[in-house]
Amino acid sequence: MTASPHTLLPIVLASAVLSLSGAKLGAQPPVGSPPPAKAAPVAVPAAVPDSTRQAIESFAKLQRALNGLRDREQAELAEPRNKKVEAQAELRSKHRALRADTLKAHGFTPAQVSAMTLRLSGDDALRALFESTMERLAK
Repeated sequence: MTASPHTLLPIVLASAVLSLSGAKLGAQPPVGSPPPAKAAPVAVPAAVPDSTRQAIESFAKLQRALNGLRDREQAELAEPRNKKVEAQAELRSKHRALRADTLKAHGFTPAQVSAMTLRLSGDDALRALFESTMERLAK
């Protein structure tokens, strides 16, 4: 079974953060140790080409649409009438089709979403630009 496109970004980012930080799941700092220093925020570079900014803007709009779709799917799956396996399978199938339609409506293919996810997870400056774009779109 493969992960759906909208779940790849958090998975890739979480694994990258954990691997880069050397963190171990469930690891606790020793009692009495000072809190870890916070990382300095990454500045959004001014020299990002307009085409890249437009691509990130489009990707951020897609992510907002997929996030809303995922939230609706989870709400529907949580409803008492949808607790049967058949109802959940039907809802998941419906939402897979809606995700595919959303990708198409925003001009993305699953491969492009994966490529952009990988690109953002490996470039702190682009990731900062993506996050600032998501914040701006949320307002």
